[in-house]
Amino acid sequence: MSEPSVSIKPPSGKSRKGLIFSIVLGLVVMALLFWFIGQNAGEYRKAFTELGAIDPLWKALIGVASVINIAIYPLTAIAAIRTLSYLHASLSRQAGFTLSNIVPGGGAVAVATQYAVLAKYGVPQAKAAAAVSADAVFTYLFTLGAPSIAVTLLVLEGRSTGGFMTTALIGLTAVIVSLIVIIAVLRSESAARKIGGWAQKPLNAVMKKIKKKAPDLSSILIQFHDQAADLIKTRWKSLAISNVAAQMAPMLVLWAALEGLGVTRAQLSLIELFAAFSIALVLTAFPITPGGLGTVDAALIGLLIAFGVDSSTAVAADLLWRLGWFLPQLLVGALAAAKFGWDRKRGRHVTT
Repeated sequence: MSEPSVSIKPPSGKSRKGLIFSIVLGLVVMALLFWFIGQNAGEYRKAFTELGAIDPLWKALIGVASVINIAIYPLTAIAAIRTLSYLHASLSRQAGFTLSNIVPGGGAVAVATQYAVLAKYGVPQAKAAAAVSADAVFTYLFTLGAPSIAVTLLVLEGRSTGGFMTTALIGLTAVIVSLIVIIAVLRSESAARKIGGWAQKPLNAVMKKIKKKAPDLSSILIQFHDQAADLIKTRWKSLAISNVAAQMAPMLVLWAALEGLGVTRAQLSLIELFAAFSIALVLTAFPITPGGLGTVDAALIGLLIAFGVDSSTAVAADLLWRLGWFLPQLLVGALAAAKFGWDRKRGRHVTT
């Protein structure tokens, strides 16, 4: 099977402005982050002292949790495409992870990369598009739904949810509306066309204000129906389980980091850990900086402190989390992208 040809148009002036704006915004946020670190240098010095005092056994367990996280991540692609090898699933998912976290507007780049990798290794175009679309849907639903689950568990535990309730309600509303729309779109093409038509006018109004052309929602939803309907209907259980596992695996690294730093269950319960992790995770859906650096970290540190973790320990846990989750997977993804580029350059084509 030959690779799909892709025509690349030169970026327009408006797209260049959008790219420049996102880069400038990211730089501003990073500058504020460095300012914040400077203002709290004492806490960071304490955090680094705590990092050095971690027992070697817990350092090893953090490493094991990091490997588990990396190993689980490609399973979502295999859940969608049973015949896909683990190697090719890894190349697709890990390369997508790295690009989505280092390139401005990386989400779209990651999706395109995953599609290109799957096509390169013999996955039919329709199946590749369906797999990538289905994975994106389940990731989106979990990211928005997890905070609502966490707040519900906190309420059942008898804890005051405070300001978390707003985040949870917004996420729950978005998940319910999204589920209704997704189910309707998957059920029929006519529903996809109608929903696209209803949502087009408000989208046009919003895009007009920011001086950008609105996409054709009807076409997008119909395309999603054509690509993903059969796959989600038949594979939704394995897709849901694999996506939940992939999204929760970074929390395993965070748990190991906190345990290694001596945070006991009396100080931070597993439900509180899940709440802090899931609420911070929402910010990864709106990455202002690469990988949510700064924004996600500030939210996670603040939430851990709110649940009773010492400030320097919360900072140390966040640093360990980044070192044990983000950095290793970023490097693995870079290697995956390099492997794909090498195979593409050599003209190597493998069927699944």
